[in-house]
Formats: sequence, C-alpha cells, structure tokens
Amino acid sequence: VPLLLGLRIAGRRPRRTVLAMVSIAITVSGIVAALAAHADLDGSDPARADRLNQVLLVITTTLVALAAVNAIFVTFATALDARRSSALTRALGATPQQVSAGLSAAQILPALAGAALGIPGGLALIAAVDPDATTTIPPLWQLLAVMPGTALLIAALTAIPARIVARRPVAEILQSERA
Repeated sequence: VPLLLGLRIAGRRPRRTVLAMVSIAITVSGIVAALAAHADLDGSDPARADRLNQVLLVITTTLVALAAVNAIFVTFATALDARRSSALTRALGATPQQVSAGLSAAQILPALAGAALGIPGGLALIAAVDPDATTTIPPLWQLLAVMPGTALLIAALTAIPARIVARRPVAEILQSERA
C-alpha cells in the first residue's frame, strides 16, 4: 500500500519529482567526484593530501547538508499538497503509518533515480575538471554504497515530516476549504 501511495503522489506532481531527482543527482555527483578525488590523493604527498582531504570533507558535508534541507522541505511541500488525497485515503482505510510511508516512498523513488544518474555524473565531473590526468575511479564498494546510502538517508529525512502531516485528523482536513 505505501509503495502505491508513493507512486500516486509522485505521479501527481511530476515536476516536483524531477526536481527532487535532479537535486539528488547533483549531490551524488559531487560526492562521487569527491570520492574519486580522494582516491586520487592516496599516492600523493601526505601533507598536501591531508589538507585536500579536509577541503573535500567540508565540500561533501555542505552538499549533504543542502540535500538534507532540500529533502525535508520537498517532503513538507509534497505532504501539504497531498493532504486532501491522503485524508481521503485514510478515510477509506489506510493507516497514518501507511500514508507517511507512502510520502517517504514518493521521495525515495526519485532519490534512487538521482543516485543512479549521479554516479556517472560524478565520474564525468572529475574527468572534466582534470582532463590531463587519468581519472581514478573510487573503489567499487564505495560506488555501490552510494545507492542504498542515499535511499536510507532520504527515508530517514522524510520520515518525520511525513509522520507529522499524516497524523492530522481526517475530519479536519476534509471539512476545510479546498486551497
């Protein structure tokens, strides 16, 4: 039920879904590029590598923080847009947990697509920035960890806003004026 609700919510707002996917793709591209740059630094001067690793950590942390804030706000906006249809779904028998899981699924699906696009995007980004050198590809386990890591992070970030909106009383939502 939550997956079907998530698909319905994502399908009703395709531009917002594409925006979420592009946002995650840009973030994942930056993270993959940072992983590739970090892998390239392993054989260089240790003092220089430590300083560049600190810079990469700051940039990566900033990207993740921006993506987290974006995911939370997109979830709130999606939940507010879908509150009437979610209330109808709850009136027809869905539980608040199913509705909140559906709202989270509506964010996880574009996040997975964005992560899939972000991996080659990050490798292309690092190759474009440093065209003279050979591109060092991060270890395979790091690239494979990006997809489930992105999905878990988005699920955790969207669970709380989705739960807050799904807990509102059905009668109050259905009796209110349609905005």
